[in-house]
Amino acid sequence: MLRLLAKPNVDIVGKNSWGLHYFRRCFSNRSMSSKCTAGIIIIGDEITKGKVADTNSHYVAQKLYSLGVDVRKISVIPDEVDVIAEEVALFSKKFTHVVTAGGIGPTHDDITYQAIAHGLQERLILLPDLVALIKSHFKITVPDYDPLNPPTFPWDVETTSFDPALKMALVPASSRLHHANGVSVFPMVQVNNVYIMPGIPQYLKRCCRHLEILARNPDYAFLTNEIYVQTDEVRLAPILNAAVKQFGAHVSFGSYPVIGHSYYRTKLTMESTNQARLDAAYQYLSSELPADSIVSYDPMAIERAAEAIQDIIGGKGAHHHELQVPVSNGYQTIEECLSRYQPSEVCVSFNGGKDCSALLHLIHAAWTKRNKGSTTDGLRLRALYIRGQDPFPEMEQFIEDTRQRYDLELWTVPGPVRSGLKMALNEHPEIKAILMGTRRSDPHSANLQAFQMTDDGWPSVMRVSPILDWSYQQVWLFLRQLNLPYCNLYDKGYTSVGNRGNTQPNAALRVIDPATGLETYRPAYLLHDCMAERQGRL
Repeated sequence: MLRLLAKPNVDIVGKNSWGLHYFRRCFSNRSMSSKCTAGIIIIGDEITKGKVADTNSHYVAQKLYSLGVDVRKISVIPDEVDVIAEEVALFSKKFTHVVTAGGIGPTHDDITYQAIAHGLQERLILLPDLVALIKSHFKITVPDYDPLNPPTFPWDVETTSFDPALKMALVPASSRLHHANGVSVFPMVQVNNVYIMPGIPQYLKRCCRHLEILARNPDYAFLTNEIYVQTDEVRLAPILNAAVKQFGAHVSFGSYPVIGHSYYRTKLTMESTNQARLDAAYQYLSSELPADSIVSYDPMAIERAAEAIQDIIGGKGAHHHELQVPVSNGYQTIEECLSRYQPSEVCVSFNGGKDCSALLHLIHAAWTKRNKGSTTDGLRLRALYIRGQDPFPEMEQFIEDTRQRYDLELWTVPGPVRSGLKMALNEHPEIKAILMGTRRSDPHSANLQAFQMTDDGWPSVMRVSPILDWSYQQVWLFLRQLNLPYCNLYDKGYTSVGNRGNTQPNAALRVIDPATGLETYRPAYLLHDCMAERQGRL
């Protein structure tokens, strides 16, 4: 534990509100008709070495863009003080707002606060509000600390003598804290025009809510629209070029092709600051594009899960007649499960298949609705993946993508199922119920109940099966109607996926080109005979 008053060359400073003064000056000195700009700095050796995929820059850029802030540069840099200091100093001069992510924890390589102090030529301070929070949260004591006269230190102070938790309260001297009830236990730190955020994605997302107040440009909004088409860029180019010629002075156009997407081949974007001009450009493209090439697609399907599910239950939207009863019954089962058990006692079984993908979205909708606005630790939805022998790489990638999309706390254990379940329950004995994507057409499931304990000889846990009575067609209608992601193996003719040794495309979906003799497979959602679902299993 650091003995504060024994430290030489300690300065005493009081609280200040320089950050607030900066914030006001930033907007009062700037023409409100001009763009606010931003730079994003992602910090971490784990990113630059390719050990962890960066999702934070994407999320922050989306958030800032939605607030009318023009992100001009994204930088990914290692955990090096001089590199961070130089980048922060440069960004803070060039851009209206700077967002950093990463490097503010208790370990030796968490040096962001020190580096920012160095870059902005400030000292460090054990900020009273942060010290109080850390003392309370981590149950530590700080001898000889006077919150009315908090000490400061040089930016390069040796921090190994600090309690690791206390190190997180050592911030640049002009730091301003942003508290928000219902957002996060810990506040976000702002230094000048630099917003310092954690690198853990779920914590960063909570901090980003502060930007809605701090960084929003009230007089400059990016108005956007999108069209999704099942046409490649080559065929679209003449139409897009004509649109640019007619509307390009006031509307920016973008064309983004994708490979192997389940719903579209190209995304066309339009951006303007004038709604009428944007609408005119949208109407022009919509009328010029082949009608059968435009697809209805919702890129925010996961974020809007709760609303979309309630619409189906309420009988709204396309295909609600086919989905209303199964979705209502499944949702009711999930609600009952979440009422019977505490959040820490529930997890969902997820192996990447179509059934558990549909189930996961249904659970996500109920989970989000139930826990909206909560800051309780440990409220991430837990998922269990029992990895079988020789899984498809495509399925493994989809499982990882799903973990990120739904912000899951994913547990992976080796199979087979019985031993994997035993291992998972030994590691997490608090689990009392597992939500499963089992349907009655699955082997040994014809007489299963929605709530049923495991059989004798199996680890004891409640099996909860919300989509037990869904048909094959209802699963696919649910996934496709809501534009939900699913493993791309299903677009290649696989209808029931096990491992690489026992699964092949379904022969019922095979198509042979009479001219070339080439064999292809239609996607799984086009299988009409539900009795042939497992025909591809060996």
